[in-house]
Amino acid sequence: MPSCASARPARCPCCDAAARPIGGRLGVVGHGVAERQHLGPLGPGERPGLMTVTVRRYRCRACRAVLVVGPAGLVRGRWYGGGAIGAALARYARGDSSADVRAATSPAVVVGGSARERWITLARWIDAAETGRLFGVACVASEDRRRVAEHVSLALAARAGRHFGEDLVAKAFEGAVIAA
Repeated sequence: MPSCASARPARCPCCDAAARPIGGRLGVVGHGVAERQHLGPLGPGERPGLMTVTVRRYRCRACRAVLVVGPAGLVRGRWYGGGAIGAALARYARGDSSADVRAATSPAVVVGGSARERWITLARWIDAAETGRLFGVACVASEDRRRVAEHVSLALAARAGRHFGEDLVAKAFEGAVIAA
């Protein structure tokens, strides 16, 4: 885990106050650490798992916002990592069923009756991606969720530098880690 000083953001993302103003006291100060759950595979093609990640917290003295700094790939407000979400969208876009996507993404072994046929979390990710609340990808509204998933996964794969013929799922995973 990096030190408090090395992980400190340069500016507050809420009010844009400098973290270390020249000649003044710190504007963004350490505010402890917290543990955060991280679900899904840790790399493209790996088995899904559950991991606990320690993140650093900071507080902005100007606006009193609490900032959380963690490793690349964590998505704010989501239990699953960015790579897991990106790979799930790419799998769904290529035609995998919702249940197959869940089996490749979720570490849960025991699921309810409705989850055997459908994974509501995937639908939520697609809806969030369509409105731009996930990964910041602007998407054309569509009634077909597979088209939205395809559009977002192609945009994520492009962020990772995908070339024609490369595996879309792996590149969407890498691009989502960058975008998260």
